[in-house]
Amino acid sequence: MQNPIRFAFWILLLHFLAGTAFAVTQNEMKSAVESRYKLTIPGFLGNYKETGSVLVVQKEGLRADRPRTNFKPTVIKGGQITTAGGGDVPLGSNVDGKLKNGDRLYLYGVRCGDDYVELLLFTVKEFVVTGSGTRGPIPLQASTLFQYDGGVAAVTARQVMDDIGAWFKTEGAISDNAEPAARNETKAADKAESGNMATRTVQLGQTPEEVVAILGAPEKKILLGAKTVYVYKNLKLVFIDGKLTDAE
Repeated sequence: MQNPIRFAFWILLLHFLAGTAFAVTQNEMKSAVESRYKLTIPGFLGNYKETGSVLVVQKEGLRADRPRTNFKPTVIKGGQITTAGGGDVPLGSNVDGKLKNGDRLYLYGVRCGDDYVELLLFTVKEFVVTGSGTRGPIPLQASTLFQYDGGVAAVTARQVMDDIGAWFKTEGAISDNAEPAARNETKAADKAESGNMATRTVQLGQTPEEVVAILGAPEKKILLGAKTVYVYKNLKLVFIDGKLTDAE
């Protein structure tokens, strides 16, 4: 009789260990988020001791409001907003508190509870807000809370990162993705410009005015007494006493 009892005990123990072996604690989850994003450190006078990662909004629905200790964050569960953040008091005639795609935010801190991971966010842009207690423009708070029914211990750090990434991209990541396309566009523009320049003809003896009428304004003019050099993207034209004498 003892063997079945002992066997059942070990089965229950193994089941418990399998369920908890890869659980992530709140501190571990907080550290994982902070290791991915660099925090902005505020100064005492409203400035920044150090600016960190800039998060760029990727979806509509997030809200910002006056900074305060009891700020109501936007709650996201299962990829959807379940509780709107911010407050009910109007911010001003030109500020509605709705964040748009492309709005930029500083990450000031990370909080983790039993069933949530919260990002403490402030807008990079500053606003003049009615009833804020300040005369000048201020950043708006835009904290966002990701909630999990099974608790933080039931999700992986990767899942939390993916959930955050669906709503925010770092400014650096967006720049990295855009850079190849921008390079291709620049190359295409340079090629087109070179082709256009090749079809335009200037002749020795022409005046600067005549050359500009054909090639357009130069990127740079270098004045050397009686000698003037017009610098274009792939061409240098030399004028002496107001006449085109050489091209490089």
